Amino acid sequence: MAQYRALVGIDYPPNKRVEAGEVVSDLPGSSIKWLLESNIIESTDAKSKIKQDEPLKERLSKIDLSDGLTTEEEEVILATAKEIEEEKK
Repeated sequence: MAQYRALVGIDYPPNKRVEAGEVVSDLPGSSIKWLLESNIIESTDAKSKIKQDEPLKERLSKIDLSDGLTTEEEEVILATAKEIEEEKK
């Protein structure tokens, strides 16, 4: 089973929470792709880990997936991911 490390605190159904740095394997499957693309989680698989010498900026303190994704949350996530990608260049 795939495992992922949370880079920020995440609330997810049903009534669960993972804190930044914790590893979980029960995130909602439908959310994995965008969470990875938005740098909210990272795979613990050695092939896809972010380089350890690249600092990660925690732009969001909490994302609540238990009630779905609001437009505002989506905009913040996408903007944050874009900023992080630009800083990597």
